[in-house]
Amino acid sequence: MTILAVSIVTVRNAGLSSVAGEAVVSQWQETEPVRVIIQSTCDWGRILFDDLNSTNTNGIRIRTVLTSGWFTGKYADYTLDVGRNVPWQDQLYNQTVVRHGDLISFYKGLRDFRYSEVYADVVFDVDLSMPQVYVWLMSGGNGTTTFEITNLANGGTIWRDIIVGNGVTQQVRRVMSPQPFFHPGRSESVVVMAWLSVALIVIIFLNFPILELLVHKIKQRRHRARSRRNRK
Repeated sequence: MTILAVSIVTVRNAGLSSVAGEAVVSQWQETEPVRVIIQSTCDWGRILFDDLNSTNTNGIRIRTVLTSGWFTGKYADYTLDVGRNVPWQDQLYNQTVVRHGDLISFYKGLRDFRYSEVYADVVFDVDLSMPQVYVWLMSGGNGTTTFEITNLANGGTIWRDIIVGNGVTQQVRRVMSPQPFFHPGRSESVVVMAWLSVALIVIIFLNFPILELLVHKIKQRRHRARSRRNRK
């Protein structure tokens, strides 16, 4: 679909990143509010909007957390963590290390395959100097976990992915384009308005007797011309 809307990018917190060995000025742009949804039958799940070193070289980070909670499947011992620079445990060379990063994470317990659905309404910062940004998806145990990001205003899907558990910890990197985060519904509205305008013009044209008026005008001119000839 051709995007008709044009937005002006404001450079925020400009820094330097490296692409193909060359220094590139970071262009961090604040997004509209979005909703991150995690649906899972796994023991636990996590989406990390950061790199593994908490330096945001991945190109997307949490700017503001608006609200968060459980849509369904919440029990007393379940936990939900949402925020910036939140600590989380990782395995490195058979050792447990504590990392930090911007994340949304839930934990149910070992061998708990009951269905749960959590959400977090957030505002991101996205680096538009990068052609692609990435996140880390993680889950533990068996089951399926779906991660989805939607536009909070119109409910349109910005990005979606699924990972299937196999009894051990899954940790996969997923890339995405930064462009869908900016005015995903506005361009669709412009397209709809354009099509409505075209349809309205066609309806007016078809219902207005243009051809009949043209034929009538031609007949009138011919009749006047004949009348002048007869008078002569």
